[in-house]
Amino acid sequence: MVRWYHLIMTAYGFWLPNDPRGSWSDFVGAWELYKFGPATTTNEKRSLAHDPHDIQRRLAAKRALKYPPVRLDDAQRQCIADGFGIAISEGGYHVPACCIGHDHAHS
Repeated sequence: MVRWYHLIMTAYGFWLPNDPRGSWSDFVGAWELYKFGPATTTNEKRSLAHDPHDIQRRLAAKRALKYPPVRLDDAQRQCIADGFGIAISEGGYHVPACCIGHDHAHS
């Protein structure tokens, strides 16, 4: 019996495939990013967000992105919330918590 799922939806530039804290990616698809190292695959189930890491390296890789990282404004975040609401209603899902940030969402 499944007790819960943790859905994380990210926007472009939020967590790179070669983030020094680890990622759940198995390849880096852009040369601009691969220069900062290969994918940092991990099997961790816990959050890696607060792990110690080379912050300057991570930020340099983000500056090398082809496009600027996505930052969702209030209207876009409301659109995502409305979409979640429709999906929850139509699918009959039980969602005890949801957080929609400026560059990713958790549900």
